[in-house]
Amino acid sequence: MKKNKSNPLFVELLIVVVALSILGFITYQQFALAEARSRDIQRKNDLNEISKAIRLYFADYGHLPSAVDSKKDPNINKTFGKPFVDDKDYVYMKQMPKENYLVNKPFCYLQNEASGSFTLYAQLEDKSDLQCKKEELSCGGVKYCYTYIVDANK
Repeated sequence: MKKNKSNPLFVELLIVVVALSILGFITYQQFALAEARSRDIQRKNDLNEISKAIRLYFADYGHLPSAVDSKKDPNINKTFGKPFVDDKDYVYMKQMPKENYLVNKPFCYLQNEASGSFTLYAQLEDKSDLQCKKEELSCGGVKYCYTYIVDANK
């Protein structure tokens, strides 16, 4: 009776394929995390640009734009992705940034007219981001982990 000897080349090839698969999986995970962090940086930058436009509006009118439908003020929550224009056709932003990746978590704006401050909300993909709060806050019935609070008086 002959014994079957395993082919050493086949075993070596199998080990190489398994090692490459593991390395490929790790690399893919790191690439996906880097992409998510990149989108989070863009979100934060977008909220900063939006806040500048809202502060310009506040400087012109002495009050914050509305977070709901109003005849005299633009509803910021309906302006994301569209031009931010006042009733005199003054353009504050040619096109307001909007959330493009997490479509069920659009940017959200809430005003606090009494304190002259407003808050912009966004959802970050990287939950390990130190600015992503563990306890999510609600805006318009949607929960967000990142808030950008601005005092329009400063």
